[in-house]
Amino acid sequence: MDRQRTVKKIIAFFHSMKLGIALLLLIVAACVAGSLILQNQIPAYYELNYGEDAARLIRMLELDHVFGCWWFLLLTAFLCLNLALCSVLRFGVIWKESRRWNLEERKKKLSASLEGQDAEGAVWSYRSRRRAGLWGPWLCHVGMLLLIVGFSLGQRFGLEAYIYGVPGETREIEGTDYAVRIDEFQIDLREDETVNQYTAWLTVFEKGSGRQASGTAQVNAPFDAFGLRLYQNSTGWACEVDVYRDGTLKESPLLCVGETFSPSSMPELSLVFQKFYPDFAYTDEGPVSKSARLDNPCAAFLLYYEGQLLAGDVVGIGREIIAEPYRFVFHDPQPYTLIQIIRDPFRLLAALGGLVVLVSLLLCFYLRPEEECMVRLRDGTEYGWRHTRGKTSVWSKPDLGQEGREGDKEE
Repeated sequence: MDRQRTVKKIIAFFHSMKLGIALLLLIVAACVAGSLILQNQIPAYYELNYGEDAARLIRMLELDHVFGCWWFLLLTAFLCLNLALCSVLRFGVIWKESRRWNLEERKKKLSASLEGQDAEGAVWSYRSRRRAGLWGPWLCHVGMLLLIVGFSLGQRFGLEAYIYGVPGETREIEGTDYAVRIDEFQIDLREDETVNQYTAWLTVFEKGSGRQASGTAQVNAPFDAFGLRLYQNSTGWACEVDVYRDGTLKESPLLCVGETFSPSSMPELSLVFQKFYPDFAYTDEGPVSKSARLDNPCAAFLLYYEGQLLAGDVVGIGREIIAEPYRFVFHDPQPYTLIQIIRDPFRLLAALGGLVVLVSLLLCFYLRPEEECMVRLRDGTEYGWRHTRGKTSVWSKPDLGQEGREGDKEE
């Protein structure tokens, strides 16, 4: 008996509304933190932007990778358990309640008001509207559960990858047997030099079979190939960097803004291509680009050694950055394209969950169930039972005679 009571308490705790609301608030707070703090960056990035103490706290709480950390997954699992228990336990209750919406069941409710009355020959009437609204709260729980499960399975078994580069480059999609070649990239500008459209011409290769598919990706117009959906996500600038050691050219990698390069013979030294200014100018507000034209191109960089910041500055294209025994020279700036690649086999499940939530909200707010049961005794006395918007009322009306009833109708 004690064991059964303990199990019931545990089940009651996990399907309680208080727990569900608390879990939702915690998950929302975590999502806000994950949106405000840039995710999956190197430790030096957080120290530079937030300070050492804040960076240490971010790493300790795993706020640098919120959506994959253990405590976020645990909160999500508990919320799924809460919604599943609510859905299972409430189904029987709502089903029984919906079965009671008929005259025979409502006669039982009204019979208590007729004690001592002669009900022989009484005339009964019953009507109900929008009975489907009873299922609104239950469907809301089911929809949220489908939405969370679909999203979680998509994150676990789906694919979200990014590739970026300039025309002529071929990049492999990490974790797949596919590669993407950037055939061409074009930026269409308006007369005021604002962007009208980005267009990337792409070719996707399946490395095993040698099959390929070509198409274009634009903003809001993705390219589909082999179950992959390729989006034109954004663009930026890239520069080739000549790397000299003791005056000898060692390599010339292509770096996009935000990328980091480390010489093969000195991996503890890191050059970060922080920002690019096509038409550099320094103002009271700091460095800016006066236009999108390459009139005075400059690159902002950071140098790290063993994770410690050595230097950071803005250098003109073609000028040297000295970090003995190395020298770095940015040159040949060109725009790159950033392509987002998504494959989510569970997106239809998540979409179904969202649709169910929308239907449930419609049922909850616009299809409020109503019912009314009335009885008229032989002496003309009327009794009624009305249930609407979560409120129940019982009323009675004595026989006022033909004249009185007609007055009620006019009123």
